[in-house]
Amino acid sequence: MKQLPQDETLIAALKELVARCPRLVAECYWAGTSSVAIEELHHRQSFDLDFHTRAALQDTRPLLAELQAAFADRFSITQGPDLYGSGFQGALRLPGTEQIVLEVLSNYQDVGDQDLVAARSARGILRVTLSRYLADKIQCLAERSEARDLVDVAAVLRHAPELKTDAIAFVARQDLLLLTERLLAWSDEAIEDDLAGYPDVDPGMARGCRDLLLGWLKAMPPPEGNAH
Repeated sequence: MKQLPQDETLIAALKELVARCPRLVAECYWAGTSSVAIEELHHRQSFDLDFHTRAALQDTRPLLAELQAAFADRFSITQGPDLYGSGFQGALRLPGTEQIVLEVLSNYQDVGDQDLVAARSARGILRVTLSRYLADKIQCLAERSEARDLVDVAAVLRHAPELKTDAIAFVARQDLLLLTERLLAWSDEAIEDDLAGYPDVDPGMARGCRDLLLGWLKAMPPPEGNAH
């Protein structure tokens, strides 16, 4: 898939953030689908920039202050931080009329160097590795109901089949009953409906990933206490 206009917009915003926000660059990494979709997978369009803190449970309010100082009225808050400063979301207006959604979240655990790699789109900032992204996406499958997560997992395994063993291990760490229920709830029609907003995505990728993961789950031993 060729680079899309939205990708160019996100890259322009990323470069400006790297140039203007040294604290964000030092304490966070480029996370989410935009990072791997633009730099490796090219599997679907993403519409925002996500940054996660490298340290666990970090207060993100100083990062918000840096953004506000760097961009003044070009940055507007759409969801402010909570009492603990665990994250915020805003809109960054680029020169001209375009704007992008920007989200900064505090991580639930420390993220080591092994989970990060230098971004090619903007020098100086780190981004999530495919393996870490895969682990995060499999966790998302157990925590929420969005068919795009199935597409993302499928794209990683198609691009890097050597990560299959890691993927099975990530699945095994989840609540297996809950994950099975989530996957079984995805009918073919539900997948098509949920992906209607992603015209560049083949719903067949999501269906195939659902069936693949259900096959893995079926082959796994039942959780302790449920075996008969």
